[in-house]
Amino acid sequence: MEINLFNLIGIGYLGNMIAYDFTPIQPAKQKLIEFIPFTGLNCSKCLSFWIGIFIYVDLLHGAVAGLVGYLINHIIDRVKAWYE
Repeated sequence: MEINLFNLIGIGYLGNMIAYDFTPIQPAKQKLIEFIPFTGLNCSKCLSFWIGIFIYVDLLHGAVAGLVGYLINHIIDRVKAWYE
């Protein structure tokens, strides 16, 4: 996969979707967390990091993907708080 900002944002959002937003996989994810408690599946930053490492096979790009996942989660939390 080509390394560009669009792909890193996509990986960050994918990590956020798996961690929080995509509801059809949440029951299966919770059962996996009960079976393996230290998976990091409830953290968008951690999940984006591991997806980035898996796709790019590079620690630096995984770290940037984790940072982007954290920023996306932070923005979503700020917007939700703004509408409350």
